[in-house]
Amino acid sequence: MSDESKIVKNLTFDDKLVGLRKHSEELNKLVVESLQGALLKLIKIKPYDSITVTELCKKAGVSRMAFYGNFSSKDDIFRRIVSDLHREMLAKIGSPFRQMLSEQWYCDLFKFLAEKSNVLQPIFCAGYHDKYLQLVNSLVLRHKEFDRGDTYLRLLWNGGMINSVAYWLTSGMKETPEQMATYCNRFFADFAPTCFLTE
Repeated sequence: MSDESKIVKNLTFDDKLVGLRKHSEELNKLVVESLQGALLKLIKIKPYDSITVTELCKKAGVSRMAFYGNFSSKDDIFRRIVSDLHREMLAKIGSPFRQMLSEQWYCDLFKFLAEKSNVLQPIFCAGYHDKYLQLVNSLVLRHKEFDRGDTYLRLLWNGGMINSVAYWLTSGMKETPEQMATYCNRFFADFAPTCFLTE
């Protein structure tokens, strides 16, 4: 009997369950990543509304059962892409609404966006700017207690930033993250700081 067989034989039932759970989680993560990648590839070549679940599954190399085990529609995939990016951005550089912004914060943002250009460029190049903006607006306004002024201030800053990011990404990122940081820090300086005190 090999050493590996002895280890497997000596595992308890609980150990095996933990192992199966971990394997299942890794498999689901792979399915999710494959479907997200497939959607990003397909929106480069055809309109979003004409992409079917069958095409997504074929492109991702997963079954329809695996698709529906993780998503209820292709819109769910798009939402997950945007919310995952948003969550990762907040973890890396912090919320723009919980700190006084600096040129360094904007620089970190644009460096992060450059790293994620493989995800964002297909979205913006395929014309899904409005769909992306709508989803990010919902994330920015998820706390309902803002007064009307704070709400519009957040939307104004968010819309301006997403328009700038979309243009930068779709025009080939000709400016460096440092140059973009200088522009944003200068242009948003007059109204953005008030926004940060609201959360």
